Amino acid sequence: MNALPTTFWPLAATWLLAVLSLWCPPFGRVPAWAPCLALAVVVAVALGAIGPVGVLALVVLAALCLLWQRASGRAAKGLALAAIVVLSLALALHLVPGFANPLLLDKVTIGAGAKPVSLYFNLDKTAAGILLCATFAAPARSLAGWRGVGRAYPIIVLTPVLVLAAGWAIGVVGPDPKWIDAAPLFLALNLFTTCLAEEAFFRALIQARLSDALAARRHGSAIAIGAASVLFGIAHGYGGAPLVVLATLAGIGYGLAYRRGGIEAAILTHFALNAAHFLLFTYPALR
Repeated sequence: MNALPTTFWPLAATWLLAVLSLWCPPFGRVPAWAPCLALAVVVAVALGAIGPVGVLALVVLAALCLLWQRASGRAAKGLALAAIVVLSLALALHLVPGFANPLLLDKVTIGAGAKPVSLYFNLDKTAAGILLCATFAAPARSLAGWRGVGRAYPIIVLTPVLVLAAGWAIGVVGPDPKWIDAAPLFLALNLFTTCLAEEAFFRALIQARLSDALAARRHGSAIAIGAASVLFGIAHGYGGAPLVVLATLAGIGYGLAYRRGGIEAAILTHFALNAAHFLLFTYPALR
């Protein structure tokens, strides 16, 4: 593995702290994640990884999240929610200027017959994930809360098996057990950036809000899971129709895990699939 940028380690330490602080009890009336995220942003600004426009975007997203939490009128909450969806997507898709996400690996090939892949430390997506998780999820901060996550254990195990078996059957991936020097880096960033941000958006924001809106309808929860899963599949449209189908199937597993065990169960299911994909199958896909 090539040497990492010198800015990576202070960024990694402070942003990991910001993510993990979601599961810490508050400091009095101040949620633990707020000062930790502020510290991470300050370090990123000092190291040139976030500029003024990026900081402004994160402040706006935080303000919108606070507005949604405190607004009493349906119109105000609806407008805030729509703005949160748009800005979160823009951050996750790297459409907001002001972020210089460090490139860690450039177009490396992992295994025979695999497409090349690059790895970035996506601070914009990570920050959006932290804010969405803090606003729309209920992170487990007690032993009882973590026991609830265990209820999703069968889904956490079965989802990777079913999705990867389907991917193998249609020729998207093939068996390719491996361990590379960069594996810990890939897996850590996948867990604390990709899985956190995507589950906070598609499950805690989209699925949960749809489920609330459809609570009075028969099968409202199932409709919410299906809709969020289809949107998750469409978000993977860059990989063609087969990847859309597989991502939709995976999204159903993540949605069921979220309904049964909360945001942690959804994140763990997502990570279990991605880790098994990376370690045991062609990554990211066959050429």
